[in-house]
Amino acid sequence: MKIVYAFILIIFFIAPMLFAQSEKSDTSVVTKPDTVGIGGVDWFAYPYIFYSPETSLAFGGGGIVYFELYDKPEAKSSSITPSFYYTINGQYDITIIPELFLLDDNLKIWSKINYSSYFDRYYGIGNNSPEIENDQYLQDNFQAQIKLQPKLFDDRLNIGINYEIRNMTVADVKGNPFLENDSTLVGRDGGLTSGLGLAVAWDTRDNNFFPSSGGYYEAYASNFYEFLGSDFEYNKYIVDLRHYFNPISDNVIAVQSYLLMESGTPPFYDLGLLGGSKLMRGTILGRYRDKTYYTVQTEYRIPNLIWKFGLILMAGFGDVAPSVGRITISTVKPTYGFGIRFRIDELQKVEIRMDLAFGRGSNGIYFDINQAF
Repeated sequence: MKIVYAFILIIFFIAPMLFAQSEKSDTSVVTKPDTVGIGGVDWFAYPYIFYSPETSLAFGGGGIVYFELYDKPEAKSSSITPSFYYTINGQYDITIIPELFLLDDNLKIWSKINYSSYFDRYYGIGNNSPEIENDQYLQDNFQAQIKLQPKLFDDRLNIGINYEIRNMTVADVKGNPFLENDSTLVGRDGGLTSGLGLAVAWDTRDNNFFPSSGGYYEAYASNFYEFLGSDFEYNKYIVDLRHYFNPISDNVIAVQSYLLMESGTPPFYDLGLLGGSKLMRGTILGRYRDKTYYTVQTEYRIPNLIWKFGLILMAGFGDVAPSVGRITISTVKPTYGFGIRFRIDELQKVEIRMDLAFGRGSNGIYFDINQAF
């Protein structure tokens, strides 16, 4: 996949100087991109313009609002992270991700809301799916996920529930042969998925925006059943393990292992999809998909290399398979690349990121707030 970005690099470098503000209880509105005090509300926003063969010319923006909900030095910062884009061929994506620490950090609420219309890619199922001429189709989506995790037994342990819902409509098959001709494809016309399950997390990170020690270890499930309103019955289990080391000065080595497993009859659009802006960057999202998806990735992070700019080097590998027992080494896909960071808040260690990554026969450029993991 060839991607050409115009003007976006310039905006990446000048946006931190144009769109950073803070609100404090003792003042109205002041400009302060570097620090945040307890009880304050800080925000940062950046615009971007990009072009890709899939989207054509697109205009978008992203940002973060972060704040502390209780007055203690060890208070964790809550955040709300919005992003959006609109393309000249009518595609759009609006995403909002709130992460809140309530009741003196005794209740964590993480959620994601997405409304979008975009060209997805479908090459069939499996880790050896062939290239096809008409790989795209247009899907309309509404998605929401929420995890409610109160602290139980230990300050580092959160146990609660996970719920996710998605309504997907195939708006235009665009000549995709699987969607046109395969009447047995589960989810061929879209549908509603609604799933509920447990969510468990063990968090020992020293900072939830830029951790340099400790780890974050989470497992959660979504069980999709008809009595919950789902059109399909299946189970999804995710294990996400992250650990952070501080080998030299303020440099950080971050390692993540991620595993998704599904059973039952999931629709094709909710199978494990290799790629994206956080996992297996550089791989076209949806190029490979199946009931099992795993990846191992690492980053070497050098903050404040020059002024407020930092550098990261990334590498990883991953693949999809019908089940854990059928994972094969011969089909594993590599990914590698580098990224630039701009630190907008030195105390809370909030950063804007741009990553350039390469996968097998593809590449991608990604913009977001904070680290990929």
